[in-house]
Amino acid sequence: MFTQHFDANKDYFAVLGLHNQACEKTIKLTYRRLARRYHPDVSKMPNATLKFQEISEAYEVLSKHREAYCRAFSRFTTGSSHSRYGSHQETQTTHNEGFQRQDYQAHSKWSRAPINGKDRVICYPLTLRYAIRLLQQGHFYIPGLKVKMKFTREAFDGKTFRLKGKGYQGLFGGQPGDYLVSFKINQESLSWKLQGADLYGEVKVPKSLLIPGGTVQFDSPVGALTLVVPVNYNQNEFIKIQNKGLPSDERGLAGHLYARLIAA
Repeated sequence: MFTQHFDANKDYFAVLGLHNQACEKTIKLTYRRLARRYHPDVSKMPNATLKFQEISEAYEVLSKHREAYCRAFSRFTTGSSHSRYGSHQETQTTHNEGFQRQDYQAHSKWSRAPINGKDRVICYPLTLRYAIRLLQQGHFYIPGLKVKMKFTREAFDGKTFRLKGKGYQGLFGGQPGDYLVSFKINQESLSWKLQGADLYGEVKVPKSLLIPGGTVQFDSPVGALTLVVPVNYNQNEFIKIQNKGLPSDERGLAGHLYARLIAA
């Protein structure tokens, strides 16, 4: 006994957001993309399970029973064009109405209102040292997109950067969403904190080095630095090192680094 593995009333191409002439490769790639988006284990959408079942059914039919389905769907869409009985005028009228009905049904079946894709939102945690390194480079590489985005001081202010058209794809010809990127920067490390564009920190050094004219080497968020102990050094005061704070960019000049030397 023949068992039909599909519902001829359903437009499985439309479920995947595809034209009815889409090739097998396109169908497979589209299914995989939608499956990743709506899989119940990862999706937070309220209708994810139902949507996942629908696209899985559509892929199953179009990958295994496409020819039989297209024939059945075409018959369902077209229907009977005219009656065998009645006068010539009635037959001609029914015939014309049949074509109009066919055109309307075909259009309504194969076309859907565009659905724009949603935005993707992501926040990257960064250490203060790494954020400063990115500012020096001027860009941040996004592995998922394999693109470089501009990285400026605005990242330290909590700005959300928008990459147009890099979000989730739309359906039925809809526009893709955007990729929204922000950064959570730990602006206070164990020894250093950021104030505006300036860095403040304490450096523990052997007491034997805390003599006027002595040279002290230490590590900072901007890398290894060297300073000379002032003649009238006071451990309650900060020593200023020019242009060793946040690097300069289009928003402003470089900040300074202020180090306080503490006897270990």
